[in-house]
Amino acid sequence: MAVFRRFAVISGGVLPQLLLAQSGRAPVVLPPEVVTATRVPGMRVSPTTTSTTLDAAALRAEGITHLADALRRVPGLALARASSVGSQVALFMRGGQSNYVRVLIDGVPLNEPGGVLDLGRITLDDIERIEVVRGPASVLYGSEAVSGVIQLFTRRGGAATKTRAEIGGGNIGTQRLSLGGEGTIAGLRATLQGDHHGSTGILPFNNAYRNTGVVSGLTYVGARSDLRLTGRYNSSVYQYPTGSSGAIEDRNAERVEHRLLVGLEGGRRWSDRFETRLQLSSAEGHPRTNDGPDDAADTLGFFGYFTRGTVTRRLADLRAIYRLRPTHTLTIGGEFARETERSQSISLSEYGEYPGAFRAARENRALFAQGLGERGRFAYSLGVRGDENSAFGTFRTVRAGTSWRLTDGVRLRASAGSAFKAPSFFENFAEGFTAGNPALRPERTTSGEIGIEWAGATGLFARATGFTQRFRDLIQYTGRPPQEGAPNYYNIAAANAGGVELEGALPEIARTRVAVAYTWTDTKVTDAGFDVGAGANFVAGQPLIRRPEHLAAVTLTHRVGARGSLAAVVTHTGTRADRDFSGWPAAAVALPAFTTLDLSADLPLPMFAGSDPRLTVRVDNATDVRYTQIQGFASPGRTWYLGLKLER
Repeated sequence: MAVFRRFAVISGGVLPQLLLAQSGRAPVVLPPEVVTATRVPGMRVSPTTTSTTLDAAALRAEGITHLADALRRVPGLALARASSVGSQVALFMRGGQSNYVRVLIDGVPLNEPGGVLDLGRITLDDIERIEVVRGPASVLYGSEAVSGVIQLFTRRGGAATKTRAEIGGGNIGTQRLSLGGEGTIAGLRATLQGDHHGSTGILPFNNAYRNTGVVSGLTYVGARSDLRLTGRYNSSVYQYPTGSSGAIEDRNAERVEHRLLVGLEGGRRWSDRFETRLQLSSAEGHPRTNDGPDDAADTLGFFGYFTRGTVTRRLADLRAIYRLRPTHTLTIGGEFARETERSQSISLSEYGEYPGAFRAARENRALFAQGLGERGRFAYSLGVRGDENSAFGTFRTVRAGTSWRLTDGVRLRASAGSAFKAPSFFENFAEGFTAGNPALRPERTTSGEIGIEWAGATGLFARATGFTQRFRDLIQYTGRPPQEGAPNYYNIAAANAGGVELEGALPEIARTRVAVAYTWTDTKVTDAGFDVGAGANFVAGQPLIRRPEHLAAVTLTHRVGARGSLAAVVTHTGTRADRDFSGWPAAAVALPAFTTLDLSADLPLPMFAGSDPRLTVRVDNATDVRYTQIQGFASPGRTWYLGLKLER
């Protein structure tokens, strides 16, 4: 309740100003619900959830190439990068766990079963827009959509034939190559994109990053039917000399991943009121870790480790959408998913070789229903879902939201819901030194939020949202099973999170726009479970680690001429709790706050051979601030990039 008391103080001061500012103004249309929040395309009902949409073209104009860098300016999102470009990036949305956000590309989930996802290698070369929905969304997406959903939409192309290319480089061995195009083939809109990113890294040795991808899409749009087929393949490698504490000690460790995503979505409007939509998706990942002996003398202790595996997620989703009225819809859907994981590993040591193998599969069936509507000043959303899983049985989730338009342009919102995250395969089925627990329940949460927002006729926008979340049945590992032969994983821990999000944008003045975002997050462990002792990550009454209490971002964008732009982004990250794993037991530490400045320019050059050349310049951390996002791991200092883009 402390969260909502603080929110009441903030919004109590803002609301009268908003109402006064709206008197005598022309009617203003508030932002529509984004597709990810409702899964009903074309439904322009006032939103009852909190969402942010990022224009990928604008991000590319700033020289932003990876998803993690784009998300730093979104309220409620805290990120922690392990080290250099391409290293692992964890996302904490509204104080939730790093596996509590479902991430999709054109409806295809990227998370591994159990929610694990490394954001550090997701690129934006082929992306058209990014939708970020905050709050529980398991009603529509099932497991992992606990704190929110992020969906990336790839380019759909148009009737005209276009080609584009980019080449550039910078310090720390930065390389960027991109080539793509779009047009029509037999009446279908077609897109094709290939790209490559590379860096030698910031650490003294063994820190290279390479990421190569190919993306394609075919789109058909008819009078009453639409169909879209997408494919995406990425191959990446990240080399790291760091151990678990950040010490630079390994000359040949690397993580390799090959990932293939295929999605098919289609719809048929049988009448003006009735529509069906089918979505089929396949995500297949092939992760690999290689860490052999550093040299011929490396023969003591455990000196080598190799693992490779295959993780697949296949999903079929069928929805029937009935439009009771132009602004009222009922959606009834069903989903079937099959997940598999298999891996092989071997550890090399002075005591011998220790091989390992793992194989597991599970299936999930779900039914869900959602009602959306708007009448006059009132809008609502109601949803319910039931999941039946071959591993953990049944689980039910609900979500409800409402909004009330106080005046033209000013709206109050409130919503609440439940969500869940399934255990990982390893937590469920591990065998050997670590024993999984087939009886694990999903981790679960209940959440609520209230908000007020104002959209002015001149482009002025302001929004304040207070949120609270209760995390229960958190899964923990124990090295000392309660009895011989017992599993190592149990549903035992609990925590709370809450906070306030503020965001706003000013109308353009002197060709310059300003956008601001601020988040205050308060987290607390309410049940530490097995995690006790001086080196515990979970400490009762203490905050969750790596979640900063304060986050803020200010973005200034200035138009240059008819087609150019300059941008400056100031990002502040407050102090956050962490652990120092260089000793045993791990010591509690507080990472200092830091503020960074990123500068960019996108400038048109004289036309050449019918093309539209552009110069892109970007400087990250322009003031060369030294900071740490994870204890013991160095973060990049000042980096720069210079690129040339061609489009015709």
